[in-house]
Amino acid sequence: MAEPLPTEEAKSPMTPQGEMELEKEEAVMPAWNEVPGRSAPTYTVLGVLMLLLSACAIVLCLFAEYTDDFDRSDKFHPEAVALTSRHWKNFVGQFEPIPEMNGINGQPLTLPERTSACIITTVAGGVPAGNIPVHYECTYEIPYAAVWAAMACSFAGFAAVCFYASSVLAQPRGTDEMSRLAEIIHDAAMTFLHQEYMWLAPFVALLWIFLYTAVDGEENDWVPSTSVSFLIGAFLSASCGYFGMHIATEGNCRTAAACYSDRDAGVSNGMGVAFRTGACMGLAVVSFGIFGLALCYVTFGNTNSLGGFGFGSSAVALFARVGGGIYTKAADVGADLCGKVDNALAEDSPKNPATIADCVGDNVGDVAGMGADLFESFVGAVVAACVMGAPEFGKKGVALPFYIVSIGLVWSIVCTVYVRVGVKADGSIPTLDDLLKALRLNIFAAGILITITTLFLCVFFFEDESDALDDVPNNPKNQLNPGPRLFGCIMLGLVVGILIGMVTEYFTSHTEEPTQSIGRATEFGPGPVIIQGLGMGMYSTVVPLLLIVAAVLGAYYLCGFYGTAITVCGMLSTLGVTMSTDAFGPVADNAGGIAEMSELPEWVRDYTDALDSLGNTTAATGKGFANGSAVLSAISLLAAFARVAGIEKVNLMRPVVVIGVLIGSLLPYIFGAMTMLSVNKAAQEMMHEVRRQFRADPLILTDPTHKPDYTRCITISCASSLREMLMPGVLAIFAPLIMGFGFGSHCLVGVLVGAIASGYLLGVQMSNTGGAWDNAKKWIEAGNFKVDGVVQGKKTDCHKAAVCGDTVGDPFKDTSGPALNILIKLMTRFSFVCAPLFDESWDFWWIGLILIGVAAVLMLVIQLVILKKPADESAEPVVETTEPVAEVVEA
Repeated sequence: MAEPLPTEEAKSPMTPQGEMELEKEEAVMPAWNEVPGRSAPTYTVLGVLMLLLSACAIVLCLFAEYTDDFDRSDKFHPEAVALTSRHWKNFVGQFEPIPEMNGINGQPLTLPERTSACIITTVAGGVPAGNIPVHYECTYEIPYAAVWAAMACSFAGFAAVCFYASSVLAQPRGTDEMSRLAEIIHDAAMTFLHQEYMWLAPFVALLWIFLYTAVDGEENDWVPSTSVSFLIGAFLSASCGYFGMHIATEGNCRTAAACYSDRDAGVSNGMGVAFRTGACMGLAVVSFGIFGLALCYVTFGNTNSLGGFGFGSSAVALFARVGGGIYTKAADVGADLCGKVDNALAEDSPKNPATIADCVGDNVGDVAGMGADLFESFVGAVVAACVMGAPEFGKKGVALPFYIVSIGLVWSIVCTVYVRVGVKADGSIPTLDDLLKALRLNIFAAGILITITTLFLCVFFFEDESDALDDVPNNPKNQLNPGPRLFGCIMLGLVVGILIGMVTEYFTSHTEEPTQSIGRATEFGPGPVIIQGLGMGMYSTVVPLLLIVAAVLGAYYLCGFYGTAITVCGMLSTLGVTMSTDAFGPVADNAGGIAEMSELPEWVRDYTDALDSLGNTTAATGKGFANGSAVLSAISLLAAFARVAGIEKVNLMRPVVVIGVLIGSLLPYIFGAMTMLSVNKAAQEMMHEVRRQFRADPLILTDPTHKPDYTRCITISCASSLREMLMPGVLAIFAPLIMGFGFGSHCLVGVLVGAIASGYLLGVQMSNTGGAWDNAKKWIEAGNFKVDGVVQGKKTDCHKAAVCGDTVGDPFKDTSGPALNILIKLMTRFSFVCAPLFDESWDFWWIGLILIGVAAVLMLVIQLVILKKPADESAEPVVETTEPVAEVVEA
């Protein structure tokens, strides 16, 4: 536990800059709040319970051979069960009725629940009239050992999360003022999440009705697996965001208190608390994902259920990312322009009415939003690998992705136990490189341990499957064990993920030339800053795209599209650690805001600023990691969609396919425009309110006894983000349905290809550009830029130009850019789930026409009823003046 307020003797005479300088006078410190969180013992008990459940799952795993006897194979035709996966694979894509698919020995085939790992084209015993295939992806031999092992690891992950949460909540919250501010942030964040989920509930209900009637309508099973799994995925994704938000908003003040607790080791103490808080979210994302996938698979026994689970996570992720991004950037833009530019206020100044809304937004966007994004990528990777692996390797093809992510979770738990940066001999604050090395050590250690473990897994697990890669290019039949090749795919994912993170860090870190070049452009005003940032952002797409190309080609030539899916599993196997470092950022940012608003000593703010700089770098790296995993996951799901839809080849010379590519390339730009304009509209409402308060009570800027109304700004951000997130959601859901029904499955493939290509590049460009603008501003604030020998720090014209660039970059990097990941993954996953509904022909064009009308009506209702903001009669009119409020006060 962190120590109470440091005594004068315990403090180092070093200033944060490392110079020998005693404090001239020490202010009287307020009382220290030593009361731990009330929930700490509860989480400890829950952790013990999770360990017991993990032990039970391990027992089931050890007796997996015995549990195989409970499989209900007697329901199905014995000769159907006897067919191998490669026999069934030959039937994929057959649109003409064939005798084998209508029955065996004159007996009709029943819908299999657990048949030999295969894809079957059948409805009620045969191909339906009109040769419209309906496909069911099923697995007879459930890999019980892998599923129960995954379940055991997920419970172990839950236990680690509970113990970490208990450790965080046991730390002191600091002064009474720190505790009060933290309570406001916590209550506002949880209120937003409650309201967001209330808005999301009808949307989820409508999608469930659609899946139940349209997708599950042909199943004769006792439970509609796709629609029920959809609800499970939506619930677990929402639960993950709720828990992560709860812990993050509890850890912020405790991080500030840890920095305040020790003058010498404050940075290390604060880093430990913030990282453990982030680890709660990181491990929760992986644990919830593995638990949900294992639960759906062991319950329903088919990969339909996995697809439904993934689609449920996508539905929640869309609104969490878009709504959270609009919330945080509306508050951030309003706070920056009205605070820093108009009135030269400090970052997170308590005089700024939008400050607390900004702190709330950091958690809403970068904890719940990013968590939902990576949860969706993680689930999608496993789903695609299972779908592609079942026809190739049977139950081993399904078991391998479960084993990979389970191994990754175990080593992520080990590598999040401890992180610390040493105290420097001269007493100065550790540099950004020092802090990065401390975090990278954990990530690299997890990667090395996963590499060693998966090497043994792949080699020995597939030693009897040397003939399973008949269709892989350049693979002579019966000559190669697929294990080493699959391990090569895992290594590709790990290496490409690390390299993408390094490239992203190069283009966004303030220690590197691209960001510094943007900072130097501030000498000439905001315009050159925007131009330089856009140019660097465009350059930043080159290397990541080449890495993705190398990963796709390498994985395909190793193990086909199954290898591509395994590559994504390998990339995301370290997600428990990488997500921990990503969630670290908003916690450290909030800690700095609480330190500033609580008026703690300057050295405490210096410590939190150091952690905040680290958090900005890890957040930018996390966005690059999310972009890379998103495009690989989408490509894998596209291959799975093509397989389930029976599409073997797509002729690019067909006009309908070309049209699909063009429309798909357009969709990310429409989606990005919607989210950007939503942020702009919400930010204008925020700025209107902030300026109204300053003019109504100018003493807010000069008299500490006059407090701004934080609640009003929080309400504006919350209401605006909930309204504005609806329109992008309608676009993402209806686009694949309209194109699939209106122009056929081949056109939909073109749409998905175009959306993946343009969405990935646009997302990388926007995320990296925004990150570089943000860190260029921080580079200026740190006093690193000089013009004619004069330092251009805070409150200078160069700084104002950098703030303008950061204002443009805020929705780039935290709203539109990351939301494009959700768009391409949601479209591919929804297409995969609805694949049985689409035909190659245009026979169902009228359904597409009806859907266009429904989408138009919905958008019109949203625009006229929900987005039309009524005039606020209570708000005072804004004084028509262009002078900054600070100058008005001085006058």
